[in-house]
Amino acid sequence: MLEGADRVVVGLSGGADSMTLAHFLLRAGVPLLAAHVNHGLRGRDADGDERFVRSWCAENGVGLRVLRADVRKIAGQTGAGLEECGRRVRYRFLESLCGKNDRIATAHTLSDCAETVLLNLTRGCGVKGLSGIPPVRGRIIRPLIGVTRAQVEEYCAFYGLPYVTDRTNFSREYARNRIRLDVVPVLREINPAFEQAVSRMTRLAAADDALLTAQAREKLSAAKRGEGYCARELARLPQPLVTRAAALAARDAGYTDYSAEHICAAAAILRAGRGSVTAPGGLVFRVEGGLFFIGEAPPPQKEWMTPVQFPKTLTEDGREVIIKLISGEEYQKNSNKFHNLLFYNAVNYDTIKNNSIFRNRRSGDRFRPAGFGGTKSLKKLLNEKKIPPSRRSRLLLLESGGEILWIEGIGASQKARVDGETDPIALIIIRSAVNDK
Repeated sequence: MLEGADRVVVGLSGGADSMTLAHFLLRAGVPLLAAHVNHGLRGRDADGDERFVRSWCAENGVGLRVLRADVRKIAGQTGAGLEECGRRVRYRFLESLCGKNDRIATAHTLSDCAETVLLNLTRGCGVKGLSGIPPVRGRIIRPLIGVTRAQVEEYCAFYGLPYVTDRTNFSREYARNRIRLDVVPVLREINPAFEQAVSRMTRLAAADDALLTAQAREKLSAAKRGEGYCARELARLPQPLVTRAAALAARDAGYTDYSAEHICAAAAILRAGRGSVTAPGGLVFRVEGGLFFIGEAPPPQKEWMTPVQFPKTLTEDGREVIIKLISGEEYQKNSNKFHNLLFYNAVNYDTIKNNSIFRNRRSGDRFRPAGFGGTKSLKKLLNEKKIPPSRRSRLLLLESGGEILWIEGIGASQKARVDGETDPIALIIIRSAVNDK
């Protein structure tokens, strides 16, 4: 997990699991940076968790970065659920703190894995869903994935390690909590080693899924024909390979927001040799002229642009956009005040030229996000970010000299990114349509 790593960025909520992970890595001499997200959902409790984490990190010489996010507001803007939105915010924050050779460590345990498998079962999952939570995914590592929650609590007791308790973990309002509080205890009565049994099953399922996915990848590559795939070649495959090939094709095109039902429907049109299936995020599976295509509904035909005015621009679609200049020194002094804005809505002021414009998206737009080595299609990026089609036509872009510097809800480009040396910084503040005031 740690081979070749320069540093580990640890997600530190203050709960028993994450405190155990941070304490264990600290004792092992691993270079650490702790990251805490205050989601703004639990009021004083969340603020208390933040103070606890700050205090523990200061006492133990652990570097800490804190993000205060209004997850409820972000969820409303993106259409995502609160839990999913919080997860995206956390992982994006963790990724933003990583250097090239860093790892991200999350404190998922074997108990979390067992709960995830049970939750997947209630939704009718396949072999992939039975694989649970992977120990390693890219730069993300989960060192506690073989440890139960009971063992975590024993560790905390042995070392006198303090932690905070999230009271919402005991609310039966959430399906995962009901599984943890009501279902798992019954399964432990049947088999006291229930979680270890789930661990064995997930390893077997993951191995099976990896083999089938590799075979599907090989067949999909062989079926590639220009912008599509030979439908007849894919239709001849066994059902487990057809569905995996369709899912791989969607992911290759930058889509991730689809269900098993959509994939099964895509397999059905492959076998029929014609038809189309529409999934969330603008994803369309289509069989036409013997080829299997992955695409999206086209963006709106009406294109508009408005020259940037300082400090306020009234865009053609009726929004008021304010550009607020702050110095690098001012940001450093008021980091808590500006951090959330900086995270999503800040650019290097020096990249905004006289010919800069605000505009909506265009077919064929490409963008190089901060931290990426090259450009990617805006269509693919929007699907990766799971931005719903209903919002895509309203996304605001900042362009200068034919290059996109910033996208609403995504952030600055590599060229316009903000770092510790940026001075001055331009904060982009978007207000609702003027007629809505």
